Amino acid sequence: MSVVSGLKSEAAELQKKNKYLLERVDVLNLAERITHLGSWEIFVESGQVKWSEELYKVYGFKNDDFLPDTHINQQVVAPEYREKVSKELKSAIDNKTSFAVEYQIIQPSGTRKYVLGQGFYIEGEAKLVGTIQDITELKEAVLKLKINESLLREAETVSHSGSWEWIDGKEFILWSDEMYNIHGFLPHSVFVNFAFYKGLVHEDDLPLFMDNFYRAKKDKVSFKINYRVVLPSGEIRHVLTTAEHKRIGLNNNYAYIGNTQDVTQLREAQVQLEEKVVELNRSNKDLEQFAYVASHDLQEPLRKIQAFGDRLKDKYGGQLNEEALDYISRMRGASERMRALIDDLLTFSKFTRGNKSFSKLKLSDIVKKTLSNLDLAIELKKATVSVNLEEDEVEGVESQLIQLFQNLIGNSLKFTNQNVSPNIEISSVTKYGHELNITEINKNQLYCVVEVKDNGIGFETEDTLKIFDIFHRLHSRIDYEGTGIGLAICKRIMDNHSGFIIAESKPDEGATFVLILPKKQNK
Repeated sequence: MSVVSGLKSEAAELQKKNKYLLERVDVLNLAERITHLGSWEIFVESGQVKWSEELYKVYGFKNDDFLPDTHINQQVVAPEYREKVSKELKSAIDNKTSFAVEYQIIQPSGTRKYVLGQGFYIEGEAKLVGTIQDITELKEAVLKLKINESLLREAETVSHSGSWEWIDGKEFILWSDEMYNIHGFLPHSVFVNFAFYKGLVHEDDLPLFMDNFYRAKKDKVSFKINYRVVLPSGEIRHVLTTAEHKRIGLNNNYAYIGNTQDVTQLREAQVQLEEKVVELNRSNKDLEQFAYVASHDLQEPLRKIQAFGDRLKDKYGGQLNEEALDYISRMRGASERMRALIDDLLTFSKFTRGNKSFSKLKLSDIVKKTLSNLDLAIELKKATVSVNLEEDEVEGVESQLIQLFQNLIGNSLKFTNQNVSPNIEISSVTKYGHELNITEINKNQLYCVVEVKDNGIGFETEDTLKIFDIFHRLHSRIDYEGTGIGLAICKRIMDNHSGFIIAESKPDEGATFVLILPKKQNK
């Protein structure tokens, strides 16, 4: 009985060990599936080959119901890698050592995969054992990283912007290739630390540079500094450096991560712009001086021509013949047109310079003041003016908007059909930019859309753009008075308000002018 009892005990122990081994095999198979890692054995003398279940999947076979051989084992390897892999395996057998090799395989479907093969030679059993791991995703990630690094280098080169890193507690500062280029050095030709970099900063900018830097470093805060550097060639460049103090890595390491951009061209452009501004201001002063001369010195001779013309007519009118009186009349008419032309040019010049003192205004108040200015002309023309404006406010310059409506309503009173009383309608609605069919408009801006509509003589559709040109006239001076500047002034006022003016008309069917005014001016 003791023998039987002993055998049962041994059998139970063997079953226990066998169960443990089976469990370990299951764990190993699971680990292989998770890591895409397959294992294999090659018996050198017999040529027998064994693959694990996962290796069939790595190689792209849909089932594992066949026994592999050395021929299949070699065929899986991509042709250009076969010699390399064979040499590694032969070297491991000859030298009875381990091996590791990266190569490509070709699955039965034609798909290529990157794999890492590792293993060693077991001398006692005369066999090679090893693993094959699918590293395709890793290789692709590395490739993408290299591409991104290449794009970053190209972007830095194009933007003349270099990056750098200074780890807390480290002496040396890591520079990208473009950092070396910006400062006039070949990449990695010098070791960079703070003492070295201070020597590159222009002596006039060094105190400000040091003050900003030490203040930022003391409090571990971001900084942004504009300064000049002197290249080894002696050339002076303007740079802008920005940096942030950030945590890097896994062990509470911190570093300043920075960017330095060569802004020399930008600085030169800024200087040129400043010079242009000075020149423009000088030109504006000259223009203002001209305006003063035009409004005073040029007006004075005209007043004298008109005054002496009046005296000549009043004192000697009875002694002059009809032709002489006609000459005097023409002279007085020409001087009056000259005076009106000078006044309109001065007005246009004023609006060209543009007053940007915007304030909140009610359009209804603007139109009311305009109609008050034109009440005599409205009465003489027996005109009807109807106003239907929303009580919405706009940001604008009051004097300019009054001039705008005065010119438009004045035109409606001027360009009328005979024996027809003028009828003028002024209305408004509020719309967003995306509701209006204008390419240049701000789609998200809120606009007040005002219509000034009349029943006058109108004009041809092809003239809707020309009428806003300065001095452009559609009718002769004999038929309708004017200098041809009024609508050009309207266009300039709308430009000053970042708005739009559109004309719509047909001959003998009246005209409609659409004013599109932003309710708020962009700062």
